[in-house]
Amino acid sequence: MAVKKYYGVKKGKTTGVFETWQECREAVEGYPGAEYKGFPTLEEAKDYLGISDGARRRERELPDEGNLLAYVDGSYDDSLKKYAFGCVFILPDGRVLTEYGNGDNAQSLQHRNVTGEMLGAMYAVKFAMRNGFSGIELRYDYQGIEKWVTGEWRSRTLLTSKYAAAMREWAGSIKIRFVKVAAHTNVYYNELADKMAKTGLREADGIPKVRQIGEMKEYHGTDETE
Repeated sequence: MAVKKYYGVKKGKTTGVFETWQECREAVEGYPGAEYKGFPTLEEAKDYLGISDGARRRERELPDEGNLLAYVDGSYDDSLKKYAFGCVFILPDGRVLTEYGNGDNAQSLQHRNVTGEMLGAMYAVKFAMRNGFSGIELRYDYQGIEKWVTGEWRSRTLLTSKYAAAMREWAGSIKIRFVKVAAHTNVYYNELADKMAKTGLREADGIPKVRQIGEMKEYHGTDETE
């Protein structure tokens, strides 16, 4: 019997392709009329959901006035001995802004791309506060971004403990909502955050200062697929 390695969720709290049963269960448990199925290959799971490799889904919803929508991702390159983050900010008026940064702190390198994931989330929250937003929705694809903050995962290292403590402190000043994006579903802005993180590995010069919106250029991608 083939081992089911991928789970496609058509209807649930979160939809898309999941690589573990635990993630799939969290997406469908308690959701009325949930629709999901397990598959031995990624391609079969994508076919079940009607996702083609040649067409990326672009999320069209905008945040409410006073709120920021942010996609965050991290990356790591062992040959460069650097980690990096990428952020995509979607404003209530539809403008899209991007940012990236990198680092090479010896202790932080031990966490590889996870360091970038945490830096991206922290940078996004600081950007939201710097620009006067009352709330931020963080969309991520690495579970620790949320679970270290909520305490569902125990912070076992100094770096993850500092991350969780900072996010909890900031939550007293701004409303933070976490939303996991399922992997391998070609969500446009999640893919863009990943692209920014990879760009940051080679083009960034450390962690950039948190800027005002008026100091940044609007992103107009040339590879957008409607």
